[in-house]
Amino acid sequence: MRPEYHKTRPLAFLYRAPSPLFDRLAAEVATARLPLFPYPVEAQDPWALLSCLGPLGLAGAVLAEAMPPPEKPPLSLFLEPEAKEARLVDLLLPRVGGVAGQYTEGLALERLLSTHFPGAKGLWLGPLRPSLAPFLRPLAQVSVVAGSFAEGDRFLSRLPERARGHVALRPEEVRALSLKVDVILYAGGRLSLEVLQPFHALLALAPVERGFWERVQVVYPPEDLLVFRVRGVLEALGYPL
Repeated sequence: MRPEYHKTRPLAFLYRAPSPLFDRLAAEVATARLPLFPYPVEAQDPWALLSCLGPLGLAGAVLAEAMPPPEKPPLSLFLEPEAKEARLVDLLLPRVGGVAGQYTEGLALERLLSTHFPGAKGLWLGPLRPSLAPFLRPLAQVSVVAGSFAEGDRFLSRLPERARGHVALRPEEVRALSLKVDVILYAGGRLSLEVLQPFHALLALAPVERGFWERVQVVYPPEDLLVFRVRGVLEALGYPL
């Protein structure tokens, strides 16, 4: 049956702080005329909704910020492989026998990299997000700037062995590594102009000032990752775009 003939179902959007993800999600639903009604709900405990998803007829619940599953998850919650790998959940879907937890942000990053940077070499700058490390696997090699070797090594250990690069601690090491990579993965914090080269692509997971755009070949802003994440959410709901 074509999606436009499906019964419209509510899709909860759970947030603790305003998120641009909701606007992007609502726009995609409206543009594609999908039978979904996204509505925002300020919630501190998304797990309280688990038992209500099915009985209330919800299509699912999107979490603006991924959260680790409960320490003692109820029997009704089962995690999809990517959520198990990241130990985070940002989408809850009612399924036969319970609720499935997915991690769409990780899948979105993996698909973005597969689309634009398959086989490239990357350098991670900014706060380390170990939950995203496994989804950097489309890259041929990933190096990382860290506060200590142990911290950087723990991050790289979550990648396939063939993709584990180097840990940079000192500024001169960072500059040397930057000359050997194709894409800078910027996760926030201070961004030095010295590490940006005209041949670089800059994948910004956090907002970056426009002045930095002129120092690199191309910039993929956070909004690009949002697009892939929304597509992942809708695909999981049965509406691939």
